[in-house]
Amino acid sequence: MADVGGNSSGRSRERYVPSYEALTAPMPVIRDEDGTTVGTRVPRRFPIGDGEEPVLVSRRETDGAFPGSAPVYPPSTFGNPGAFGNPGTHGDDGPARPPARPGPPARPGGNRFRAAVSVVAAVVSAAAIVAAFVLFSADEPDDPVPMPQADAATEPMLPRAVPTITLPGVPRVKALQPLPGTPSPVLGTVTDTKAAITYVKLGAPWTVRAIASFSVGHQVGAARLPRTMVASGPLPGAAPVNALKTGADFRRVALNAVRWTIRHHYPAGSKVVWTASQEPVAGKGWIFGYQVTYRVKGERRTSQAALSLLDVGRRKPAMLFVTVPDTRKQLWADIAPLVASARAL
Repeated sequence: MADVGGNSSGRSRERYVPSYEALTAPMPVIRDEDGTTVGTRVPRRFPIGDGEEPVLVSRRETDGAFPGSAPVYPPSTFGNPGAFGNPGTHGDDGPARPPARPGPPARPGGNRFRAAVSVVAAVVSAAAIVAAFVLFSADEPDDPVPMPQADAATEPMLPRAVPTITLPGVPRVKALQPLPGTPSPVLGTVTDTKAAITYVKLGAPWTVRAIASFSVGHQVGAARLPRTMVASGPLPGAAPVNALKTGADFRRVALNAVRWTIRHHYPAGSKVVWTASQEPVAGKGWIFGYQVTYRVKGERRTSQAALSLLDVGRRKPAMLFVTVPDTRKQLWADIAPLVASARAL
């Protein structure tokens, strides 16, 4: 094969560097007057703008070398273009490869198109969500059904983890009977202005004590469970939702009040047996007598108790509560007189 440029392989000894103006075509090496090679990486001999900047590649020589057109090789420089760009021509380095073709140019307005598609998709999604909400909200009632509220001081005052107190069926009417024992001396009258009631004041062994959730309290012995106590005050907890007018209204609220006493003033697991269920002798209200059974250190024990709920002309009725354990049976006789003596102010 004939030498080209002094190279038996048919290739020119001159290498080519890429041109920034002809992205898909090789740029020929240009030699300066003194024989040095001029390329894109060679520093300029003069500052830009002085009128003597060296020209690396002329536009005339690279016309048609832009994307989409065939590369143009200057005849004066390449001699035989097929020597390094023609497939099938072999040299020292193996078969030459054609110059790579550039990818398709970016479509004008592509970013704007993608942004518009994103906006339309967001609008469609929002419309679908709103339509689903309107469609399924028709199943909900216009006015939610209110949750029932306790009529007495029971559930609102207690942690949710506390188990529900189950009481037996209440007898419609059963008179409170005096219990055996030795009644305590009566020293006078207790006036509970906060609850707006009065009742008899008993002497020793009863002593005045502060008792939680009550305005006035008397107690015998220690405060640990089971207690010996008599206490009065407004109905603990929230006021009844509806005004109490009939005996049935007061009985319902008094039943909740009994449940509250079992939860707060007796050992866990206590069981109730009713001993009385009647209206008070004077005024409106309701009275419950009950026996509470429980275990203390594995031993079965019993307390006698009574609760009187009295109408005092306020939204909250007054409550008088008495309980005496079997360790002080002689004081069981004080229960009936205390409850019978209660009056509204």
